[in-house]
Amino acid sequence: MHPESLQKPVDEGAPRAGRGRPRNPDLEVRRKEQILDVAAREFARYGFANTQVQTIANHLGVGNGTVFRYFETKEKLFLAAVERGLRELNSEMDRVLETTLDPLDQMLLAIRTYLGFFHRRPEMAELFIQERATFPHHHRPLYFATKDDDEHSCKHTAFFRRLMDSGRVRSMPMDRLFGVVSDLLYGTILTNLLSERSADPESQARDMADVILNGILNTSQADGGT
Repeated sequence: MHPESLQKPVDEGAPRAGRGRPRNPDLEVRRKEQILDVAAREFARYGFANTQVQTIANHLGVGNGTVFRYFETKEKLFLAAVERGLRELNSEMDRVLETTLDPLDQMLLAIRTYLGFFHRRPEMAELFIQERATFPHHHRPLYFATKDDDEHSCKHTAFFRRLMDSGRVRSMPMDRLFGVVSDLLYGTILTNLLSERSADPESQARDMADVILNGILNTSQADGGT
């Protein structure tokens, strides 16, 4: 375990019993968000093992005890940064599923939104990769999951049914559709990150949707012609 994980948090600036100003919840929320902003950037840049909590504290102009007051260990700080990023991604994707667009347009918007998120937040792609490698038992799917215990299952099911009911998409198992789409999206953001490719998410979304929805065969070949 990293030595910093064993340090006791020093309650710098925290109200003490019987004296001091009353706790300010808004101030504490802002401070926590500031810590997570810097932590996400530093973990993405240097990796979990090589990032020092003291460095994060230095960027914030506080002692490391302030960071430990909000996050007891470096591991909890890292996972909190990952969880916040996942919540932000989920929120953006949920808004797509709540639209009343045509199902195919909704799928295109979902792909564009997903790629757009990581285009704006490349550090989150790095953190998700690190989580898979460092904390494999903590890893969760990046939104597209169809297990019964997944909180988004009912939303995905409703979208899938609308897609099938439109009559323009051939029938297939839901987990097959979302599994393939998820793998394509994850592979794309991984390639963008590792190759340092500054790709336009709009263009990538159009290309991906075109191949997914229209395939690579011409009409006669798709229909079994020669």
